[in-house]
Parts: sequence; C-alpha cells; structure tokens
Amino acid sequence: MRVKSVMAAMLLGGAAVSLVGTGSAALAQAAAKAPLPQQPLSVFAKLPQIERPRLNQDATAIAAKMRKGDEQILTIIPLDQPGAKPEVIARDGEFDKLDNVRVNNWQWIDADNLLIWISAPTDLDGQRVESSRVLAYNRKTRQRTLLGWDGTFVRGSEVLWVSREGRPRILLARLAAGRGTERISNPEVVEIDVQTGEQKVILRPQRSVTSWFADGDGNVRLGLSNDNETGKITALYRPDGEGNFKTIIKQKQERYSTMPIPRIFLPGGKALVMSRHEGTDAVYEMDLNTMEFGRKVYSDPKYDVSGMVANREGNGIGRITITRNRAENIWFDPEMKEIQAVLDESFGKGTADIVSADKSRKNILFHVAQPNQQGGYFMFNTATGETKMVGWMNETLKDASMNPVRTITYKARDGKSIDAVLTLPRLKPAKALPLIVLPHGGPWARDEESWDIWAQPLAELGYAVVQPNYRGSSGFGKAWEAMSDGNWGMAMQDDLDDSVAYLAAQGIADAKRVCVMGWSYGGYAAARAAQRNPELYRCAIAGAGVYDIPKMTAYDRNYLGEYGSKYIGSAASRLADVSPARNTDKKWAPILIVHGAKDQRVPIAQARFLVERLKASGKVEGVDYRYVEQPRNTHQLPFESDRLQWLEEAAKWLAKYNPA
Repeated sequence: MRVKSVMAAMLLGGAAVSLVGTGSAALAQAAAKAPLPQQPLSVFAKLPQIERPRLNQDATAIAAKMRKGDEQILTIIPLDQPGAKPEVIARDGEFDKLDNVRVNNWQWIDADNLLIWISAPTDLDGQRVESSRVLAYNRKTRQRTLLGWDGTFVRGSEVLWVSREGRPRILLARLAAGRGTERISNPEVVEIDVQTGEQKVILRPQRSVTSWFADGDGNVRLGLSNDNETGKITALYRPDGEGNFKTIIKQKQERYSTMPIPRIFLPGGKALVMSRHEGTDAVYEMDLNTMEFGRKVYSDPKYDVSGMVANREGNGIGRITITRNRAENIWFDPEMKEIQAVLDESFGKGTADIVSADKSRKNILFHVAQPNQQGGYFMFNTATGETKMVGWMNETLKDASMNPVRTITYKARDGKSIDAVLTLPRLKPAKALPLIVLPHGGPWARDEESWDIWAQPLAELGYAVVQPNYRGSSGFGKAWEAMSDGNWGMAMQDDLDDSVAYLAAQGIADAKRVCVMGWSYGGYAAARAAQRNPELYRCAIAGAGVYDIPKMTAYDRNYLGEYGSKYIGSAASRLADVSPARNTDKKWAPILIVHGAKDQRVPIAQARFLVERLKASGKVEGVDYRYVEQPRNTHQLPFESDRLQWLEEAAKWLAKYNPA
C-alpha cells in the first residue's frame, strides 16, 4: 500500500493550518525512530488539529472540525480544488445570542448538503436545559438552511432518517411550540426539504411517546416513552408506515439492564435489539409480534457490545462496536469487512479505524494510531490501492510513539479481578516510579488502551499512571456495573487503593509517592481519597467533582427526574458519610480543586461548598487546598486554554507534594 501526502499547508481564516505532515509510510511500517525529546504540557493540551472528518458522497470534500487558536471551527476541506483553502462553515456561538452555542455533530446527506447539529444551554422556567437545532449547509450555493427551527420549542435536532436518493429530505422529531403544557415533552415528526426548509407534519404528538424511530425507508415505525419519574418504558410499534400502533413493551426499566428496544428494523416483522438478559449487552434478532428473542447475532461473555450501526439500506446490520482492551469495529457488511481486512494487513490489526466512506466505497477515510499515538487520518482508494494522508491530529507529535500503554489485571482486596490501563513514562525506567491514580468519570464509563489526554502528559512528566476500571465501570456487563450501588467512596475507592499495592508489589511504583487525580466522578474519587486515605496519598487533584452527594441528588432530581436521580442517590445508604464536603474536620491530603463556572452537569456550587467547608474546618489555602475557578469552562473542557490551565495547575501541585 502506497502512502503519500494529499495536501500541503493550507490557510484557515488567515492563519496557517497544516493538514499534512511528511509522508507517513513509517506509520504503516512501524519503523524505528529516534524518540522525541520531552514535550511541554502545551503540546498535550492542544485540541485536535483535525477531528471527526467526514467524506461526502462523491469524495470531493471532507467536513471536519479544525483547530484554530483556542478552539475548533467546522470547515469543509475541498478535495476537488487543488490548493484551495478550507472553507469556514460554522464557529461556535455564531448562530444566535444564546450563551455557549456549540457545534456538536455533522453529516453529509449527499455530495453537496451537510447537516449540522448545534446546542446551547437555555433557561426554562428557572431551570437550565439544553436547547438543540439542526441546519443544512450547501457546498455549492454556500447557503445555510434552518431545518425546522420555525415552530420548535427547545428540542429540535432528532433526525430520524435522511434520504438516500432524489431531492435531499430528512425526518425530524421536535417539540412543537404552541401546543400547551400537556404535550410539552411529546414530539411531532416533520418531513423537511433540506434545500428549501419547507416542512410538513408527518405525525402529531402523542401523549405516550417521547421519542420516535424510523426504518431505512423513512417510515416511522416505533414510538417510545421513557418516564424519568417512574422508570417505566412504553414502546408502540407498527409493521409499516401507515397502520395503527400497538403496544409491544410496557414495563419498568430494571436498573443496569438494557430494554430490548428495536434499533434496526428487518424484513418480516423482526428487528435487531440489544439486551443484557444473559449478563452482557449482546445483539439479538427479535420477533416484534411475539417479543421473543431469536438468533443471537453477536455477544462476548465478559464485555458489552457498545453499539451497532445499520447497513447503507437501513434494513440490516452494518457493524457493531465493542471494547475489550481496545475499541474495535466488527463488520457484517461484506464489502466493508473486506476493506477492513486490507487495512489490518497493512497497518496492523486494531490500528486502522474506518471513519467514513463515499457512496461508491471507492474512497475510505480512516484513522491510524497505536494506543500511545494520536496518529492521523488517511484516505484509501480501493480501486488503485493508493493511500493518501489527510492530516495529523497533533502537528507536533504526528506519528511519534509516546508513553507506552498496556492493560493490567490485579486483584482487589475482596478477590475481584480488576482491569486497568497502565501508562508508563517513556523517558524513565519502570522501577519505583511516583504514581498517579487516575479514575475515570461516570462512574458508568470505562478506560481503554487509547490516547488519553491526561495520562500521556502526566507520564511525560515522569509519573506512572494507572486508570482502574473499578466496580461500577460500564462495558463489563450488568453485574459489574450494578456494583456501583452502595459502593461510592467505599469498595469503589478500595479498588483504586488496591491498584497502588499491586503496582508497588510489582516494583513499578513507589507506594510512598502516590497522588490521585480525576475529573467528574474522578474528581469526586480524588476528593474522597484526600479525605478518607490521607496516609496513602500525598496529594489529590479534583476537577468538576461531586463533593456533596445529597445536594447533587436534589439537583439531579430536576435534571434527570426522580428515577434518573436514583442512580447517584444509590451511592450509599448514608450519602453524607461518603460526601467529602460533609467530612472536612479531620486530616486531609493537600487537594487542588478546579471547576468550570459554566458547568451544567456538576454545578459550580459543588466546588464552592467544598472550599467553604475546608476553610471553615481550619484548612489553609495554598497549603491544604487550592481552588481554581475557570470562568468559561463547562463540564467538557471545550477550550484549549482551560485544558492547559488544568494540566499546569496539576503539574505545579504535583511538583510541590509529589515531585517526579
């Protein structure tokens, strides 16, 4: 397979933006290279130079977010005009006067029309909710068309179906304005002409439906109601696009289970569903007339299937995704399966990930990286076998192999086996290293062997970094995830502590030089570690954390409803006992607290209350704790400057209490 550059440096809004580095045959062949010298934190804090590139249907353009300054901008990169500059399509915040408007996603509907999803927090009767919309951009006319904005109330971005032929059209589910409070959460379905914005109502709101689903031909086949107050799920189904709906599911969702909701409609009254009734999320065929499980399409006894995507026609499975040690796609589409095999042979199994293709599948856009590389995007021509480079994710690092990453398994004190991701410094021997325990957020999430935006810079500073998939982590089946109940700050915390003992016993880490750092639930775990085990941790670094669980449960009752709030409400039998902010009087490990003022998921009040309680308990600012409030930051760290500040503040805190 031949690899060469497809583009030279391009200009974006007057600033030089390099989409292409040198030729990357070395990436494909894994040739030995001299290691880079130690890199500064600013290199790791960079937003991706190119992110989520999507190829249009005739392979004449790519839509992607590109880095410029402190943020990313949605652009169209022309492939049919040599030397042409990327065209700026959308900057965050430009669509209206709402605060913090974000471009979330984009998708080509044909060769010329690009769908763009945006959202922004807004105020609704005193509560902050997420408002969403979708619009289209035509590459040839350079016109924007607002799709369904007129007549939408708050939520208007659920695209159920896009046309495959003829004039571009979509089906959109939206909350309709002017229908009164009785139907405020029940969406209608409208068909919209993407080029003109003309719309017509296909289905009016129904009291029992909060979400609609369509098949590959654009027929609305399923209506779903998910009651956040009771947890009850109701599903209405019809075998075609015209008939009456009948109830096929009406039951309370069992926590940590997966309701077998039809996701891909098959011929003959069947559908593909996901279910955990055998322990892990697996894909099954289901008869929608009897609601009985049929053939098992794919499963793994230890790991959950994380998703499935329909084929091009929308009437069968195209691929499923699953994460064992690394995320991987398993293709059912014969053509794509063959293409993936070619990429695996050239770049190594699990290294090349197909992200987009043109309509003919002659041109395939894919990402290549080992777990310790940010890597880059390439385009493969299936007819000629030629591979061209599109761009690096990080222009400084390019395809450099940075700090090595691997999966380890250790035993918790109660005998449970725990998988963890271990990142070791590349510039130091792996012996008696200072250690950072880095728990993931969620807690219903997981870590895997991949480029990690926190673990890599910490390892570059000389620390070993361990990321345990503690009990409660998702991806390992229902039973493991359900172990989060009653275990926040207790057994889940033990799992983190036990990783220290394991790595010390292996001679990798120095048990007397350990800190803990995390964001979101990881921020909670870091603060709980500082409060619960100051003898084990020299310091803690907590970002966007929950520090008072009773207050957070009350917040979530408004945010997620009564049933949704029970997930965090089940953290312990006595929530105050495992809330760091309620237990500040005794000795703590020194803690750095960082929080974004615009965080909607975990409100800034959580951090301010913890600081207030630490101060009231006699803790000294600058010695026992430090508080950094980021005025623009949200829960997702969208700005490069905030990412860099988080890393720099962490590095200073570590240098003070646990120098590498």
